[in-house]
Amino acid sequence: MNETRLLLEALDYAALRHRNQLRKGSGRIPYINHPIQVANHLAAAGEADNIVLIVSAILHDVIEDTVEPGFTKEGLIAYIENKFGEDILSLILEVTDDKSLDKEERKRIQVELSTKRSLNARKLIIADKTMNIHDITEDPPPDWDHERITGYFDWAEKVISNVRGLNPVLDEAFDITLAKARKKYPSEQT
Repeated sequence: MNETRLLLEALDYAALRHRNQLRKGSGRIPYINHPIQVANHLAAAGEADNIVLIVSAILHDVIEDTVEPGFTKEGLIAYIENKFGEDILSLILEVTDDKSLDKEERKRIQVELSTKRSLNARKLIIADKTMNIHDITEDPPPDWDHERITGYFDWAEKVISNVRGLNPVLDEAFDITLAKARKKYPSEQT
């Protein structure tokens, strides 16, 4: 399958899998916008020719966030491997959280294991966190208070401190996005 077709197939599949999902903010933004933004961010940062990375960005939340009756984790893995190949599946699995663990443990693992990820996984992580911080800053989840928002920023910064240095454009974009976020939501002083 040629690269354009592979990308379009990934967009089609991600849109199908995320069709009933919205981002957490009050703007009711379709979830599919997020993986598209992550892929676009990577492409704009000089990774446009890295088709494995771009397609993986489009599909990066499918296994983690679209398990439902009739679509088991194992079934999603098998489909992605068959349709998109082992390299793309492997990259997606590197950035997929184990939802059987509690949230704090998943967050701890992301910080701890980020240095052990492949180069492509590290780039995907920084693009994903940049877009998450942007979205939280512009359209925060209504049930997130100031402390939870700034806590996410602090945690994301810890994760990114372990994946920096591979793409200066991604690093700079993260820094700018985080600075804007912290200006809008400064850490509370006790």
